[in-house]
Amino acid sequence: MSSNIRIEKTCEHCKSKFIAKTIYTRFCSHYCNRKAYKLSKLNEKLKNANRYLTAVPTGKLKDPFNYSAINEKELLTINEASAFLCITQVTLRRWMQEGIVKSSRIGKKHLIHRSHLNRLLK
Repeated sequence: MSSNIRIEKTCEHCKSKFIAKTIYTRFCSHYCNRKAYKLSKLNEKLKNANRYLTAVPTGKLKDPFNYSAINEKELLTINEASAFLCITQVTLRRWMQEGIVKSSRIGKKHLIHRSHLNRLLK
């Protein structure tokens, strides 16, 4: 059964006028439909990419840190120093054993001077 409906519409992609045979038609041709679909997928990917611009720790750095509070301290713990350098605690401990990072030990706690970390970043 065919329809005798003829509706003048404007293509959502190229903005040209065309005669539609159904009320659901949005594009004047298959070409415009394909281009609009690709554009919508691109916009969707860009929207998802913007979500990853915020600093969210991944992998073994699971806990988010307040970096402004870390910047005010002179002595940092292993957790804070690893977050400051964006490395894992295991890597930081290995660097401490190898002598790359110097730390002071008070009881069971290791405290690392910010000046040592700043020298590493230079």
